[in-house]
Amino acid sequence: MPRHSVFKPQCKLLTLAISSLCIADLSQAQALEEVIVTAQKRAESLQDVPISVSAMSGEKMADAGIQSFTDMNNYVPSFSVTKDPIGDKINIRGIQSGNQAGFEQSVGTFVDGIYRGRGTQSRYSFLDVEAVEILRGPQGTLFGKNTIAGALNIRSAKPTDEFAGQLSASYNTEFETTELQGFVSGPLSDSVRGRVFVMNRQMDKGWVHNSFYNADVPVSDEKAGRLSLDIDLGDNTLLRIKTEAADFTTVGQPWDILVAGGLSAFGISSAADYRISMGNIPQAPFTHFGANGEFVNDPNGVLDFGAAGRLDGDSTETAITLEHDIEQGTVTAILGHSAYEFQRYLDADFGPTSSVRFDDSEDFDQKSFELRFASDVDGNFNYITGLFYQEQDLTVDGLTYFNFGTLQPLLNGACAGALGAAYPALFVSGDALATATNVAGAVGAAGAAGASLASACGQAAAFEPLVNAGINGGNRYALLDQENESWAVFFQGTYEISDTTRLTLGLRYTEEEKSASQSVHATEFIENGTEKTDNAILAGALEAVGEFSTHSFDSSDPGMSRDEESLTWSANFQWDVSDDTMVYASASTGFKAGGFNSFYMAQGQPNNSQDASFEEEEVITFEVGSKMTLLDGSAEMNLALFRTEFDDLQASIFTGGTTFVVQNAAKAVTQGLEIDGRWAITDNLNVQAAFAYIDFEFEQFPNQACTAAQFAGARQAAYEAALNAGSNVGAAAAALTYTNGSCSAAGVNNLAGGTSENTPEFQFSVGFNHTQSLGADFELVSNLNLSWTDDVYRQADLDPVSLQESFTKVDANFTLAPLDGNWDVSLIANNLTDEDTLSYVNDTPLFNGTHQAALEQPRSFTVRGRWHF
Repeated sequence: MPRHSVFKPQCKLLTLAISSLCIADLSQAQALEEVIVTAQKRAESLQDVPISVSAMSGEKMADAGIQSFTDMNNYVPSFSVTKDPIGDKINIRGIQSGNQAGFEQSVGTFVDGIYRGRGTQSRYSFLDVEAVEILRGPQGTLFGKNTIAGALNIRSAKPTDEFAGQLSASYNTEFETTELQGFVSGPLSDSVRGRVFVMNRQMDKGWVHNSFYNADVPVSDEKAGRLSLDIDLGDNTLLRIKTEAADFTTVGQPWDILVAGGLSAFGISSAADYRISMGNIPQAPFTHFGANGEFVNDPNGVLDFGAAGRLDGDSTETAITLEHDIEQGTVTAILGHSAYEFQRYLDADFGPTSSVRFDDSEDFDQKSFELRFASDVDGNFNYITGLFYQEQDLTVDGLTYFNFGTLQPLLNGACAGALGAAYPALFVSGDALATATNVAGAVGAAGAAGASLASACGQAAAFEPLVNAGINGGNRYALLDQENESWAVFFQGTYEISDTTRLTLGLRYTEEEKSASQSVHATEFIENGTEKTDNAILAGALEAVGEFSTHSFDSSDPGMSRDEESLTWSANFQWDVSDDTMVYASASTGFKAGGFNSFYMAQGQPNNSQDASFEEEEVITFEVGSKMTLLDGSAEMNLALFRTEFDDLQASIFTGGTTFVVQNAAKAVTQGLEIDGRWAITDNLNVQAAFAYIDFEFEQFPNQACTAAQFAGARQAAYEAALNAGSNVGAAAAALTYTNGSCSAAGVNNLAGGTSENTPEFQFSVGFNHTQSLGADFELVSNLNLSWTDDVYRQADLDPVSLQESFTKVDANFTLAPLDGNWDVSLIANNLTDEDTLSYVNDTPLFNGTHQAALEQPRSFTVRGRWHF
């Protein structure tokens, strides 16, 4: 494959890693360093927290080269993050949110107490962090709504009491990625401490070759900075001010065609070979190439934006935290403002056909305030109580370009080729139904292709007058403008029943008001054209191919405002079996807010605003677990058994065309076992391991989207049923109007008893850390991490083509440093086994039977140098 050379160093690196880890004196062990977490809004030892938590320090993340959520997949079982065209999906214990801009998250992300509920909002959550905590299970009491699967609790690095700083420069040889970052921290006066962090990351070579543009994609340019101040307002009062900003651009996407389907006619093969021909040929006045054969972009092209995908955006956040200690406890107030905006462009046919382009944007603004009181832990009763308020404004739009000038010849060619000499007599220009009826009467069932042929001929007929009149396309514009206001009060108290037993009860009451306006209409075929067209013929053609009915709803319409109230609770019992073993049992509830379908199309029912909204999800989880300290403090092992029951799961169902249907479609149960532990084998050698078993099953899910094969079969069955009833017109109507939404509504793909996407049954990881002295002045720190993931589906409809077979990934890094710690150099190796893996699979719009996939990064090596001062 073109991304590889014959350079294969992984065996040598693995041998070096294992050898260095084995050069160890196993005769002595040391006590493990205590891990402090704030999973319950207090600083506590991880071993004292009665919930399933994984924690990773910022230092370890930096050593491992972890830069984002997705990089943690290989380190934390029962947790994964996958990327798709719409946004990241965070999955804990098999639960995640679908790719719908109107969805809230199932896993809440909190950075220094500020909620970051949207994928782009949390893009730079991993910059200069002190620690990351992954809390599994509903966190409805202390963290609130949208944490039904769990929460990510992230603490950024704080200003230091003494002067410190670091400069870091790294280069990834495979992706030609240069990253520069650094911080300076220390006292500014007797009462003020500050910290400044900056980062610039530029990736110049991706891992998928786009032959259309002769480019290796994706490439990216990211910049971010943060300023933090800690101000002592008195002996007992601390004011923290943090502000940060980021700017990002990504060009190209790591797509490949997994199954060619209809794109095979263009020479596209069915193989994830890290090559794709994906781009939009300019439409006017002509296409040309440069003197060296390179593609030259035509500035007049409607679909061409010079790449197969592009994302441009920026984000800001400011948090002001006040902590005041009194005799009875600590009062904390957090005021936050978070905002981002982005514009994204996508060649939505995923091939070289210049058929469909999709632009979308988001503009988000959030203000929040939390006030809480944490009592002193002395005595047999302590508690945390508080209130929370949040406002959010979100504007989401999507502009889909349909190129009739390309689609019509494609459809017409397929129709004429299949009908042969009969084509002129059957084809009625401008009349889709008459053409499809004629075809149905002439070819009948035609094996398993009658419906497909009638549909192609009918659509070709519908578009022909437009193309002949010089109308080469049109756009569909969808807009959601949403406002959200919510507040909550909460209380959690712990009572020490005896010296060895404790009972914790929590309660949270939440009220939320949400309103929106939502609309969809047809526009002219111009770039960034969002104004409603007055061409009725164009609008009619667009409504057919774009699966929508023109409509405009505002907050006064019945379905466009929501008032939700929710009472969530938790109960937890702890028993210290011994000084080294704690067991617990808990039950907790949570909910994920309802909302509005940002891509509601109102197909066939333009006056029904109530279908534009969906209801909240609800969950209850039962868990028993244990935290154990072993081998005189040199080892720890934690385990958790859980069962979670979900009602009214929100499902985003792809229609097979160019849109999504949203519904509360499912009930599900996920249950399983999680085990993690660490062991300081010697002073120089540590090992940590984790295992997860997840048994996820939909109890009810009658209306999941159909797979490509199911859709083709169901449409053909409806077509043949009409033929058998003697109705050629009915057969034609079935061929033209039957969508994946129709197939879903018929319950063809009932997933009762099935699992969820991105949810392997088993996961396992093990990591080794070894420190070796080199002479009197240097040391070598070696880290080796191996992770194994079971078979997993990468598409929500569980299409067999989306099954990612089990895989093993190995990461390693080696750091050489002097004992004085002034500098270090590292070699960081990711995916040493060079596994070819997929993170996302979906049906390709308008090309039934075609599937595109997102490919994860292959093996790569990074060289990094750091100077500490």
